[in-house]
This record gives sequence, C-alpha cells and structure tokens, in this order.
Amino acid sequence: MHLLYPIAKRFIAGEDLQTAAKAIRKLIRAGFFVSVDILGENVHDRAQAEAARDAYLELLRRADDLSPSLDISVKLSLLGLDIDPELCKTHLEELLRQAVPHTVRLDMEGSPHTQATIDRVTETHAHFSNLGQALQAYLFRSEKDLESLMAQNISVRLCKGAYKEPSSIAFQSMDDIRANFLRLARLLLKQGHQPAIATHDEHLLKELLAFIEQEKIPAENFYFEMLYGVARDLQKQLRDRGYRVRVYVPYGQAWLPYTLRRLAEKKENVLFVAKNIFKEALGLRKLG
Repeated sequence: MHLLYPIAKRFIAGEDLQTAAKAIRKLIRAGFFVSVDILGENVHDRAQAEAARDAYLELLRRADDLSPSLDISVKLSLLGLDIDPELCKTHLEELLRQAVPHTVRLDMEGSPHTQATIDRVTETHAHFSNLGQALQAYLFRSEKDLESLMAQNISVRLCKGAYKEPSSIAFQSMDDIRANFLRLARLLLKQGHQPAIATHDEHLLKELLAFIEQEKIPAENFYFEMLYGVARDLQKQLRDRGYRVRVYVPYGQAWLPYTLRRLAEKKENVLFVAKNIFKEALGLRKLG
C-alpha cells in the first residue's frame, strides 16, 4: 500500500515532523498561516494515546522555531477519549500548557464524539484561553453549538463536515449544507472571535467575499482556511487580496488509513479532490 504514498503526499506533508517542518516553513515564507495536524484517531490503547501526546509535545517544543503563531489541530479520540475521558483531559491540558502562545484547536470528529468534544472545549477553555474548536455545518445542532461557543469567546473553525452522518442529525444535500454553512459563516464573521472559515467551495467564497466587503469586516478579524495541497490557486488568490489564509497541514505515519477512510466515507470526497486538481491545473478558477 506504500505505493499510494506518491499520490497521498500531495495532501500529506510527510510521515514525520522533520519532513513536515520543511513544508510548514515553505508555506509561512510564502505568506500563509498554518494549522498542523498529526494524523490518527480512535485509539483504544493507553500506550497509543501517550505516544500521540508525546508527538504533539515534540511538535509544540519546536513550534516557536516554525512560526510565531501556529494553530495545532487535535482529535480527542487520538488523546484517549474512548479509553478514559480523564486521561484525555490530562493529555489535552499538558498540550495547552506547552502550546502558549500558540493555539490548540479541537477537530470535530464523527457524531459519536460531538457532545464529548463540546463539553471538553467548554470546560477547558475556562482555564486555557488558547483553546479553539472546529464545527461542522452539516450537523443540525451546529447553530446552537456555535452560539454557545461565541458567547464564551471561543475561536471557531467552521467547515462543511467530512464524515457520513444520518439524515436524522445532518443535512444530506449539498445545497442545504452550503446554505447552512453560509448562514453560520456570516454569524461568525460578524460576531466570532478570530474565526476560521474553512472551505474550498468557489460559490461560498464568492458569497462570503461579497458579504465581507458589504459589511466592511476587517481582514485581520478572521482567517480563511484550506487543506494542504487542495485549491492552491484559490489560496494564493485570497492571500494576494490581503486576506489571512491558514493552510491545514497533516502529517504522520497514519497517512494511509486517514486517506482511505476519508475517501471511503463519502464518495463526494473522491470527486472533490479530482475536480480540484483538474481546475487548478487548468487555471479555471477566479474569485473575481
């Protein structure tokens, strides 16, 4: 399966920190901000959770050398949430203490972990202000979660959502997901604390750029966020227009299960990657 790595490496910055650091520095020199993710989730062994904590601590020890302002993305299930919530809490707090002045942001995982993640960020942010949260616009509950997080001044990254979820809890059609994303993104841009609007969707970006101009929202009040290796043309266009663009950079040994799981969960993910590569290669996208 390692034969797939030449394909995956467009979207993965490397299998270790040493390799990923080169990609991170290159992005920062090019005028981008960076969110770093160590690949892995759903561990069921204490030793694996402790190894993940140690890998993040190593990253954080080098964070100042990489950038004065990194966003570190963490999945609670990688820190041991499914083993022992108290163990997970201890690991997270260790990372937060080491992270200052950088931000640790909880990735939102599949729906079995949603409430536990919201509970953890709410409780922990009261003691660590450098903690943020990601939300998925396709979940019905996300509007209430967003209102609660904004009221607590917790920084939010808003994305559409990558996991396959049932119709009882999530929008299924792309039109409905886009409409909810747009509504929540407008709320964040007006009322959120240093939010990140995470999308590669040209339609949404054009709508949001018009809204930002109409409402005269300062560029330093928010970030656009996009995945490493995806829509690089749009990343550059936004940067060149004076917006802060944060690139989500994943690395680690778990690149293969990460890639295969994401592609298997939703067939739209395969089409999304293929269309983005095609459009970027032909220079077909312009934000106006």
